[in-house]
Amino acid sequence: MMDNQHVNYVCLECEEEELIPLGVVQDFDRMDGGDPSVPPKFACEHCGGEMYPEHYIGVHGYEYKVSNILQTQKDRQGDIP
Repeated sequence: MMDNQHVNYVCLECEEEELIPLGVVQDFDRMDGGDPSVPPKFACEHCGGEMYPEHYIGVHGYEYKVSNILQTQKDRQGDIP
């Protein structure tokens, strides 16, 4: 969940959650010269896994939701024989 001050990030490995200050997320978003369809990512302090924003609208107008990523992972697992 994003409030006016923070973005909630969820670990894709262990599901640990961490609130990251919105300004920090936006700074990383602006500095990233890569693919704007990929949100700023952080490493989980608990397990080292990749963290993804629960919900964040980036500085370039892209909307990111962890629910979309988790559904994609679940769909891919269904394709594995």
